[in-house]
Amino acid sequence: MGTETPAPAADAARARGARRRGLRRQLSITAASAAGPYGYTLSIGGSIALAVNHLRGPSLADTLLLVVGAVVAFVLLELLAQGSVAPQDTPADEPPSVIGNAHIPSAGAAVCAAWAAMQVGPDPLAWALTGFIATAVYFVVTAAQRILIAGAMARRRRRRRGC
Repeated sequence: MGTETPAPAADAARARGARRRGLRRQLSITAASAAGPYGYTLSIGGSIALAVNHLRGPSLADTLLLVVGAVVAFVLLELLAQGSVAPQDTPADEPPSVIGNAHIPSAGAAVCAAWAAMQVGPDPLAWALTGFIATAVYFVVTAAQRILIAGAMARRRRRRRGC
């Protein structure tokens, strides 16, 4: 009789556990779905902060050049990835691991590459290059990071299974 949990206490404990699992699950879904936009925001925001400091506050034309540069990079990367401008059916992949979504390499490389672009180009060109380079580097490094982490995790799983 001494170790059993009374029914109301057991029910309360189960309810707390279910809420935690529900919260963890929702947090996992939310974080995974926001990882790309979050990392890109870090990349482009950091690059813009550097550009404002290095080039001066942007005019409307400078801001539009930054946007055009970012969009051109995005469209070119999408075209390279899909191989066509026609709509593609792309299967939903598993979300990347937490380490695959750590944006230090991708956002850091994007900001550093944008900084380098500002050193070589005159003002209007530098604004367009900032958007283009920050976008291109962020997406390429993110993809490479996710591939490398997924490969390392797969090798680790195989070693655990003894294959």
